[in-house]
Amino acid sequence: MKVVPVSNILRNEYVSSVNNKKARPSVLDNSYSKSLSQVIFSGNAIQKTEFEYGYTEEQLLDRLSPAKYSTYTLLSAESDAYKNLSVDDKKALMHLVKASEYLDPVFKRLDNPHNLEFEKFLSKGVMRGDLQAVLTKKLYDGQRGLIGKATDGSDVVLAKNFKGLQGNGFYPEDLSEEEFHKILIKMLNEGKNEEVKSILNQRSVVEREGDELKAIDYTEFFKKEFTKAADELEKAAKISSNEDFNEYLRLQAAALRKNDPHLDEAADKKWAKLQYTPLEFTLGRECYSDKMTPTVYKNKELLGLLKKNNIPVYAKDDIGVRVGIVDKKGTDYLLQIKKFLPFMAEKMPLNHLYEQNVLQPDKANQSMVDAHIVAVTGGNGAYRGGVSIASNLPNSDKLAVQNGGGFRNVYNIEIRESKYSENASNKLNALLNPYQQKYYKRDALHDFTILHENLHSLGPKKGLESLGTTKNIIEEFKADAGAIVMLDELRKKGFYTPQKEKEVITSLLTAYIPKGPDSSSAHKIRNIMQYNYYFERDAIRLDQEGRMKINYQEVVRCAREMLYDSIDIQLMQDEKAAKDYIDRFYYWSDELDLLSGKLKAVDTRLNAQIKAPLAEQLLRGEI
Repeated sequence: MKVVPVSNILRNEYVSSVNNKKARPSVLDNSYSKSLSQVIFSGNAIQKTEFEYGYTEEQLLDRLSPAKYSTYTLLSAESDAYKNLSVDDKKALMHLVKASEYLDPVFKRLDNPHNLEFEKFLSKGVMRGDLQAVLTKKLYDGQRGLIGKATDGSDVVLAKNFKGLQGNGFYPEDLSEEEFHKILIKMLNEGKNEEVKSILNQRSVVEREGDELKAIDYTEFFKKEFTKAADELEKAAKISSNEDFNEYLRLQAAALRKNDPHLDEAADKKWAKLQYTPLEFTLGRECYSDKMTPTVYKNKELLGLLKKNNIPVYAKDDIGVRVGIVDKKGTDYLLQIKKFLPFMAEKMPLNHLYEQNVLQPDKANQSMVDAHIVAVTGGNGAYRGGVSIASNLPNSDKLAVQNGGGFRNVYNIEIRESKYSENASNKLNALLNPYQQKYYKRDALHDFTILHENLHSLGPKKGLESLGTTKNIIEEFKADAGAIVMLDELRKKGFYTPQKEKEVITSLLTAYIPKGPDSSSAHKIRNIMQYNYYFERDAIRLDQEGRMKINYQEVVRCAREMLYDSIDIQLMQDEKAAKDYIDRFYYWSDELDLLSGKLKAVDTRLNAQIKAPLAEQLLRGEI
């Protein structure tokens, strides 16, 4: 093992960072740094914890070696996209990057109540010159937390005696599912309906108050961080060249300052209408990580009380931020596909049983942009076995969608280019039979992503919370299956060629082989489910060399079945039916085990980090 060369590289990185004042942003201002280091948020203080490193120095050096650790690099100051911005938009961009930095610790606190305390512990070690702290901090920065995931599905726990929490940082860490239910039942029986409603909404941190629970709205709990971010958005709104974008920034700033879901609704509705603006700013609120709130659907007594008192149940939101520059050429291509949204809506199964937001070509309530990415913070920047290459927001639980607002797709150019370029030829030779390798195309993966994101805008939107812990899995399963169905429909329509259809299917099935069993997210579960569905129905077979042979017609047929099943489950609004379906196809099969072994032999990468050179220069005031 070549420990010394890697060690020297990382030591030099560390020495450079402490000797060169400009090597690391002095993030924004002293008050921010102080608030971060002291972990000051509203609500109860977090108990001080003694930390012990989860990995030895040798283990860290191995995990951070070039073969196992990669870097996704975002936009640089030398890019044409940045150079072509107006002077005012360049200034506005700086404020947007600052806003994204202020919101980063919000995600970390919501992810785990000990993240920021652990970050402080690591920073002290770095200043002492402790190499183990330097190495651990590198992993921590990449996954944005003390607990993450590697690409093979294994946990990456950076401190001993820690494990993932069912309620993340949303709920008290010692709160069990059983106690959670008992407390809510008690509060409802005592007529404390409004308090329970606040506990079960998307935007509150829940703490203990005696033998009960209390909810603190994000705008109060994170008042300092939200206020500073809002200040930066308002500064950007004063100088950005696009008035539509400026109006959105002002609305988003107002939503950060006050506990009023209707302010979020106004910001979401405006954001969803933005199309050809020079700059992009997304404050994403998604509910994938909260595993505690949806458990109320398991308790019949509690669920009955909630329904009796007309109290909705919403999983809690993470915070993710994206700052970018809109690319016109890429956006033009997206809008070609947008023209077919009403056609795709007509092709959705059981479409007579639910309302579609997309009805006519000239009224398609959906905007979409391709963007060069300057910064991703919070959940958007946390690499945990993967990182998002696109999004379709707002989610269906948001007021903007419930009250007739639209959706917006944003695609991340630099992130997808980094992701799609990783060991492609080696993977092909290991996973796919030689004859079909010619159909693998990186650009085809982008087409699949476009279709997947658009499918999130189609299908049922009401009552999905009734699916509880299965809601997100079924939705992602629907979007993947639906993407293949619409690929075939658009091939029939003449938009895609038969060759392109094969390229998209081949590229998808080759690129997303899982490295190991992983139930940590809806995306991981639905991925394994689909491969098993294809294997069971011989849409994919393995040859004598253990490589995939794809039957394209069968893949499309299976996708139609899976799309119908997922829509049917969403309409049933039955968590048990959804769980039974998931259990039927979520298992680690012999085929997946063989393929994952071949994949791990040619792709040893486990973790990654995101570097944002332009954002770092803007924060340091160098440009």
